[in-house]
Amino acid sequence: MNDYIQDGDDFIYNIWQADRSKRLFRNELLRHHQLRELLLKSGEFKTLIDIGCGTGYFDFLLSRDGKKITAVDLSAKRLSLFADTAKKYQIKQVNANLFDISESGFDALISQEVLEHLENYETALKKMHSFLRPGGMALFCVPFNENLEAKTVVDPVTKKRYHTSGHLHSFTQKKLAKSIADQGYEVLKVRLIVNKRSVKHFTRLRLPVNWITLFIDRTMNRLFPRKAAYLAVLCQKKS
Repeated sequence: MNDYIQDGDDFIYNIWQADRSKRLFRNELLRHHQLRELLLKSGEFKTLIDIGCGTGYFDFLLSRDGKKITAVDLSAKRLSLFADTAKKYQIKQVNANLFDISESGFDALISQEVLEHLENYETALKKMHSFLRPGGMALFCVPFNENLEAKTVVDPVTKKRYHTSGHLHSFTQKKLAKSIADQGYEVLKVRLIVNKRSVKHFTRLRLPVNWITLFIDRTMNRLFPRKAAYLAVLCQKKS
């Protein structure tokens, strides 16, 4: 089973056809479900815009909860991988740069694994702020306290150093929360999600992602915070 689809120089992880016995699949599933639970518990909302939606699995989950989703991504290939699902669940797909979007008034927004790729991520946070109605909720998720140097290589031609996944920033709880607050959001919750030990054991035991394993994962992140894979910040646009 081929977990990746090539798109030019990029390789896209296709969760829809991925090998479910592998650790990466369990990692992705845990992240999506932890974020879903965090957002659903934040309050009532009907509309959501997903910035950097990728292959749309999170949008699929929320659409099944009855939410009206607008899924935005720069990659037409990523959007194509869930085009049939989007049609079935009435998910609006938008192939665009977030800075070219003029829509506003959304009840909620999510952006996961996007900010670390952007040179001026604070500007992106400010732009996303404009998509929300007053009092609207936003949820941002990034890799937690990533060691960028460990994943940096040197281009043999240009001699320039670059991150193997294109990450430009590493985030701690304090750094991300402050950056978000500086752009006009009220920070409500800061959470570590998807513990690497959880993923390892859940994969080995082939445990499903459900309320029990989500609870175990949250507990593992409290006990072993340094093993957390992601940092999530729930915030609100000030009324």
